[in-house]
Amino acid sequence: MFLRRTAFFLLPALVFSGCASVVDRDISDITPQGKPMTQEQIVGEQIHQQILASFYPYTDPKVVRYVNDTGRKLAARARRRDLEYRFTILYNEKIYATSAPGGYIYITTGMMNFLQSEAELAAVLAHEIGEIQYPDPRFSNHEMINTAVQAGASFAPMFGPFGSLASLGLVLVQAYNESSHKTPEERLLASDAAALRYLTESGYDPQALITVQEHFLNAGDKVTPYFYDYYQSRPITEKRMAALNKEFGKLPLAEKELTTSAAEYLQMTRGIREIYKTASNP
Repeated sequence: MFLRRTAFFLLPALVFSGCASVVDRDISDITPQGKPMTQEQIVGEQIHQQILASFYPYTDPKVVRYVNDTGRKLAARARRRDLEYRFTILYNEKIYATSAPGGYIYITTGMMNFLQSEAELAAVLAHEIGEIQYPDPRFSNHEMINTAVQAGASFAPMFGPFGSLASLGLVLVQAYNESSHKTPEERLLASDAAALRYLTESGYDPQALITVQEHFLNAGDKVTPYFYDYYQSRPITEKRMAALNKEFGKLPLAEKELTTSAAEYLQMTRGIREIYKTASNP
């Protein structure tokens, strides 16, 4: 609904041709902290600019600050300290979250409307942070980037209007899986395990990650199409749920004060919820 329709057919080509052209940029580009950008950061920045050119960012300053504060609290627990983790809210009804090279994390207003607490928001962000903990040395390799370009062009038409972002997620997951020698399932489970740790160490109830999966499993037929694309790259299988519960059982939770902050979350996202309430009740 909020996607710029005129940009849809161009975006897959823009995103992935951006990946191709970016390898020719000077990799000594400077970060906001005055440090040279790595090839991974350059690729991520190019993807980020194309996404911003094709999706409306949600810009309510209180909500943006809230999501950034939550994400940075989690990112402080991540293994990779070479990334500047940046969090962007995309104004779209689809229930979706993804990540891009260089520390970029994206979450839609549709996902925020779907979630019920700050801990659940933290769980979704924590999983995406976990997804980008596998640096790929091939980001300096033209062949790898060109492979992503071709794959992206073939994936995008399968997913409808949200295909460009969905295909980005699938292509990057595949590239990261190959570089880390993990299968997609192994990577998914490893990201879940990392997310549980980030949540616990940041003071959030790690049960929220399991609760989010249960929300998806219990969603009605009217809601399911809105998270179809997300489900393709984050499938909820019996093995995944069993692994989540097993990892949860290993967490050092004794005497820890953990929060969910449901009331605060519902208040902070009230504006987003009003948008979708109005849309469903014209």
